[in-house]
Amino acid sequence: MKNVNYNLLKLLHNQLDDLWRIEKHYAKDAKRTKCNCLKLLQKMRKEMQANIDALKKELIAHHKTDKLA
Repeated sequence: MKNVNYNLLKLLHNQLDDLWRIEKHYAKDAKRTKCNCLKLLQKMRKEMQANIDALKKELIAHHKTDKLA
């Protein structure tokens, strides 16, 4: 696998992992403590989802042009 493709996959994995943690743990903890962190986490969640979508789109483009190898 080419380095560029590995890097995209690794970035996608990290973003998905971070998003999962926000949704499953961090946001729940912030709600329980009633702090302002929840707004920050919601903003980060939206940004991560946009990053995930962009990474997926780029990986699909690589696949369609046989650059994924």
